Amino acid sequence: MAIEPVPWLGPLLLVSLWASSAPASLLRRLGEHILRFQESSALGLGLGPDSVTLPKEGWLEQPLDPFNASDRRSFLQVVTHSLGQKCLSISRAETVAQLRVTEIQVSSVGDRQWLYQTCTEFGYYVTCEVPGCPFSQLPALPSELELCEQVFGLSTSSVAQAVAQTNSYYGGQTPGATQVLFVNGDADPWHVLSVTQTLGPSEPALLIPSASHCLDMAPERPSDSPSLRLARQKISQQLQTWLGLAKESQVRGAV
Repeated sequence: MAIEPVPWLGPLLLVSLWASSAPASLLRRLGEHILRFQESSALGLGLGPDSVTLPKEGWLEQPLDPFNASDRRSFLQVVTHSLGQKCLSISRAETVAQLRVTEIQVSSVGDRQWLYQTCTEFGYYVTCEVPGCPFSQLPALPSELELCEQVFGLSTSSVAQAVAQTNSYYGGQTPGATQVLFVNGDADPWHVLSVTQTLGPSEPALLIPSASHCLDMAPERPSDSPSLRLARQKISQQLQTWLGLAKESQVRGAV
């Protein structure tokens, strides 16, 4: 899969350093937190005794070296602050131990639940094993599947069976749905699991160039690409069309 440059390409390189020892959900949560910080209107992070207020918009797109200790906007500081943690462990053993905890936790909320769904329903593992992958090739599929065994006692064969059952029940990439618009960004690793080509009038698909995970759902920003703006217009038009048809159907039914 070709990966287009994205604003947080540098940070993702940093993510790859610990991806082999953390669940795939970390990458998902990381993207969500980055987007949340981008959209924030008051980014006053306390990064030291002389804390400063970061620009309201576009600050993350500015050149940023996550390994530059003098850069007060250190990506790692931003991420750990957003996750409510002082540091991120690279220990596989600590990751497994944390995922085994069943008590209610303040941090890492949802990691265990998401991992359980990947082991019993979805798969959804973000790997980087192709020769042209620009990131570390450490987050390989066997490493991710091993977590299912270590945390829940679920074998690789049971995971494969569960994924096959899910695809069979829901239809996989040909779900046979009605009035469903499948929206994806081609910079989102999960787009390959979705429907990216229109299957029919009731199952249109929209693949947004250079868009990352759920970017179309974020508030509009001046820095949005033309393709993202056009995609939002198409989404709105499609929804208006279906809502109009539903209203007409209700009127006819009431007559």
